[in-house]
Amino acid sequence: MPSMKSYFIVLFKITNSLGQNISEPGKTNNTCLDNLCFPGVHTCIAGVAPLQCGTGLQCCIGCDDTCEAVDTWFQVHRDNFCVGIGGSCKHESNYCEGSYEVGMCGGPAERKCCAPSGTFSVPLPHFILQSILLVMIILANTLVISVTIYDKELHTIPNIGISSLALADLLLAVAWFVIQLLVFLHSTIITNIDRNLRHLQDLAFVFEMSVILHILLITVDRYTAILHPLAHYKVFKSGGFSRWKVFATCLSVWCAAAFLAYTRRFSKEWTNCYMSIIMNVVRTILPLMVTAMLNIIIFITIRNRTTTKIIMESTQNTDTEDLSKKQRSLMRNKRAVKTISLILISIMLSYLPLRIITMISVCGSVNGLYENISNYIVLLKFLNSITNPTIYMLTTRQFKQAVKNFFHKSRIRIQPENKTKNSENKESGSRKISLTGSTSC
Repeated sequence: MPSMKSYFIVLFKITNSLGQNISEPGKTNNTCLDNLCFPGVHTCIAGVAPLQCGTGLQCCIGCDDTCEAVDTWFQVHRDNFCVGIGGSCKHESNYCEGSYEVGMCGGPAERKCCAPSGTFSVPLPHFILQSILLVMIILANTLVISVTIYDKELHTIPNIGISSLALADLLLAVAWFVIQLLVFLHSTIITNIDRNLRHLQDLAFVFEMSVILHILLITVDRYTAILHPLAHYKVFKSGGFSRWKVFATCLSVWCAAAFLAYTRRFSKEWTNCYMSIIMNVVRTILPLMVTAMLNIIIFITIRNRTTTKIIMESTQNTDTEDLSKKQRSLMRNKRAVKTISLILISIMLSYLPLRIITMISVCGSVNGLYENISNYIVLLKFLNSITNPTIYMLTTRQFKQAVKNFFHKSRIRIQPENKTKNSENKESGSRKISLTGSTSC
């Protein structure tokens, strides 16, 4: 592996050698030199010059030994991801059967990845399964958001965080389904369809980062509540932290997710192995590992406190009512941490494989790896988006009761309307009967 100094020397050479060749191509009276005319399918390393050649030929800009050596260096050290998805890195003036993708190749800005039109496709069974999961995701996450908004008792930091997580899961599934639908219809990467569709892909990454940061935020809140209860109470329970501040905190999480997601546009992580490892660790692996460690600490703390309470109860006479309240509080915290941990496991199973595969594809080209596994990775994201609200609904008693109240009151609203209609019908019927004189009091 070359040193950092040699790396900058190579960059200096590529800038100067290609610049000189492009600025002074061989030409005579707008006609290309014969030794620079090649068939149209030939790849011109330094680019294609706008000069005339014979029929079916193109004029290549001259590329000396230094130019070729630098291009070879980039092929070995910076083009792995492009080659891994079946593409090739070359100057954008060359003909490309598919479309040129930005940020997947090393070298100057004109050197881009030519992704063939057949790159990425969604099989019919995958698309059908994703369509079914999308309907379930919309129903489950919409229910979580609606019930949390409706029930004021759920207006706590963990529950609001969970509802914001549900919103991220919902938007993530919709964004990825639109992407998969376009890929299914056109059998190619979405930027081959329209360059502007890259913004939809950016939004999908924003929603992914939001899911990861939300679970970290919720875990930090539980960690503070259990290990530092007095500080948590002063901040949140004493009225110093209003619901609007909670919403502002969630909004800041979304802003941080947007920033971290868009760093992939300028970080060069798709061409530089070291940068790919750093960015994937910082954005995904590190937050998930911190979340996992905090949950482990919380579990150990709750277990130790439960053991201490049992010993105290057996050795001395304490107020049973006060003790039972503390035990109930510990059990609630334990259930909350269990819910968060299950959601965390689901998120880790959905996002860590993609990050690992991305690093492998950038650091060493494995033909077809990223492309062949991408559909299964997207399927894992869909499963995670339906698993998160399902875990929350099944493991949280307060939310289950809130759901019952939500549907019960919805039925109550409908029943009075039916009762009023029935009473009106009875009254009109009794008036008709009294007018005929067929009844007597």
